[in-house]
Amino acid sequence: RTGARVLLIDRAQFPREKVCGCCLAPAGVETLRAIDAGHVLDGAIDLRSVRLACAARELTLRRNAGVAIGRDALDSRLIDEARRCGVDVRLGTPGRVLGREVGRDMGRNIRRDMVEIARGDERICARVAIAADGLSGTSLDGNADFTWRIARKSRIGFGATIAAGAIACGEGEILMRVARGGYIGAVELPSGAIDVAAAIDPARLRQFASVADCARDWLGARVLNTSAITNARWKGTPLLTRRRACVAADGILVAGDAAGYIEPFTGEGMSWAIATGAAAGVVAAQIARGEASWTMWPALYASIVGRSRTRCRVIALLLRSPMLVRALISIGNRAPEPFEAFSASIGRRLEASL
Repeated sequence: RTGARVLLIDRAQFPREKVCGCCLAPAGVETLRAIDAGHVLDGAIDLRSVRLACAARELTLRRNAGVAIGRDALDSRLIDEARRCGVDVRLGTPGRVLGREVGRDMGRNIRRDMVEIARGDERICARVAIAADGLSGTSLDGNADFTWRIARKSRIGFGATIAAGAIACGEGEILMRVARGGYIGAVELPSGAIDVAAAIDPARLRQFASVADCARDWLGARVLNTSAITNARWKGTPLLTRRRACVAADGILVAGDAAGYIEPFTGEGMSWAIATGAAAGVVAAQIARGEASWTMWPALYASIVGRSRTRCRVIALLLRSPMLVRALISIGNRAPEPFEAFSASIGRRLEASL
């Protein structure tokens, strides 16, 4: 939209099945609207409540905030929107950011004002590269400046899309059950299918016969169709809580989960990805026009996600104690208003705007 030539490379083909990121917090919805892409959420389910459970105790909180939508629909629509805006989209081939191109002139190495990107056997030169390929992405592999720093007690994630009616989860409700060693969440998608995602200590997962066995145990009486849980296509993630050694270098910006991740709640993870991705696009265009420097990105990135991630880190620590969660549920059932106010504040806004 600023007049730059944009190339989007993705190793995936779309539509694709992806179980994480089906919930968007209000900040993510607002960012999509701010870049005139709010229509990609057409048909999404408005989220209206959170049901927090631990053992036999439950607390239901009103929370009119955010939406749920299948990633197969959301991702495909975003790809279509990129094409509509004139982006050159190339799918099905992974890319790697190699860094500044080095040429030879009169026997001397000359650093040219371009970043080199490898796509299969092809080499592409660009003024700016944005790496936004998630936790499992490989676009920065081999670049020592962007190594991962993984938290010592990080959990791993797993999830699946379950057939409609297999789990007792109401429309517009986020179901979250806390157990020893982790927690599991479920939300109904517009198709009627149920998206299930969990975070678990690796040592705790090894105590179960399978991921499906863990999901059945943690969901408990909410499971209405055991075979649907058993036969689901469960997928896992790398260790979740991590950050890059840096999020920018000369000609390279890192955004979304590729820059760092912690255990998020109620759609904040997708909001961080959308907001930092949109902001990185603005900064990249400014760099290409010679109006900005890559050195501004780390501070801007931190200003967007910093407070939100700190809050999520605190919540994640609290959820590591099922005893404390049960106590909070008991208090919340007697006095729900403070809990609802806190729940409603999660994901409402990010600190930086475009």
